[in-house]
Amino acid sequence: MPESLHSELAEAADREGVSLNQFITSALASIVDDVRERPDGTSTRRSRGLSLLLVANLVIVAAAGVAAILLLVSSWQG
Repeated sequence: MPESLHSELAEAADREGVSLNQFITSALASIVDDVRERPDGTSTRRSRGLSLLLVANLVIVAAAGVAAILLLVSSWQG
């Protein structure tokens, strides 16, 4: 492992308050978890940003649906 990479990893581990081995193990596990292998042998990488956008979209659509129902009910009663 290049000295510069080792130094950067050691500094990052110190910032996280964990050992260098624990930091590297956690980082590798996170990467492996993000990469999924399909039955055909190809892999796909899930984007965390995309996941967050999908959740935000779901929240917005749900809020719009609730607002539409409330408007419908209020206009029906009025």
